[in-house]
Amino acid sequence: MYGSKYFSNHINADQVVAMINMEMIGKDSKFGPNTVYITGYDQSNLGELMQENLKNTNFRFYPDPYTKQNLFYRSDNAVLAAKGVPAHSFSTSQMDKDEYYHTVKDEVSTLNVQNIISSIEAIAIGTSGIVTGKQTPSRVEKLKD
Repeated sequence: MYGSKYFSNHINADQVVAMINMEMIGKDSKFGPNTVYITGYDQSNLGELMQENLKNTNFRFYPDPYTKQNLFYRSDNAVLAAKGVPAHSFSTSQMDKDEYYHTVKDEVSTLNVQNIISSIEAIAIGTSGIVTGKQTPSRVEKLKD
């Protein structure tokens, strides 16, 4: 998270509308194909806005099913989220079932490339209202120093 800390300390976080952190989207999520979960889903309305932009598709965003892991504050989105930015990680990892999760056997051959493509496409479409300035996600509550 060194890069995200450096970046966050060299910008005005109040001017950042949102931050999307994609990680570990190479396998089907526990919700099935065409789904991604969002860490800290309830911290802002980013997921709801993105889902609204996907209403004519079969892709769905879900809240993080691994809340006990505190993933919202364990990834590159955390530094900006702590500064109030609606910064979330988007993932499909089934960390409780993936036998290759964080092992040396987690190779490209174990990935579902179509899942990566559909996840990226859905995130791109989902953020279209934010990118065009038609939607603004609610801010995350800033962490106190």
